[in-house]
Formats: sequence, C-alpha cells, structure tokens
Amino acid sequence: MNYWSEVLWRLLDSKLKTSLYLAKIQAAIVYLKFIKSARHLTMLFFLLAVCAVVLACGFLLVPVALCLFMPWAPLTKAIVAASFGAAYIIIPSIVVLVMFSQKRWLRA
Repeated sequence: MNYWSEVLWRLLDSKLKTSLYLAKIQAAIVYLKFIKSARHLTMLFFLLAVCAVVLACGFLLVPVALCLFMPWAPLTKAIVAASFGAAYIIIPSIVVLVMFSQKRWLRA
C-alpha cells in the first residue's frame, strides 16, 4: 500500500509542479503585458498634456495679438474675440467627447 501511494504522490507532485510553473509563466506574461500597456498609456498621457499646454498657449496668444495689433473697429475686435472664445469651448468639448467615447475605451 505504501509503495502505490508513493508512486501516486510522485506522479501528482510532478504534475502539480508543472502546472505551477505554467501558471507562473502565464502570470509573468500577463504582468509584462500590463506593464507595457501602462507605459504606453503614461507616455500618451504626458504627450497629451504637453500638446494641451502648447495648444493653450497658442490659442491664447493668437486672439490677443489679433485684437491688440490689428487696426480694426471695436465691433470687429469684439466679434473676433467672441468667435475665438466660442471655438475654445466647442473644439475641446468635441475632442473630449471623441477621446472618451465608449467605443474608444472598449477598444483600448
């Protein structure tokens, strides 16, 4: 009886060790994929932040320069400033809606 239990235990032990090694390998693969995607998302976030800062500086300077240095009538300057202000609200709203759409997030 002791002989058969020893044989059975050795067979099960080798299978358990193999299964455990395979599970560890699969966990390592998942971990590396997670780290890779987290790195890509972090790089994308910082690139997006830099682009937003540069874009904001450009958006703020163009209408100020137009309103200050162009020889327009005050009504024309007001229309230009209001147009830029509306664009500052509408364009980022569209970008946010597109970037955070459910379809894009499910794909990611």
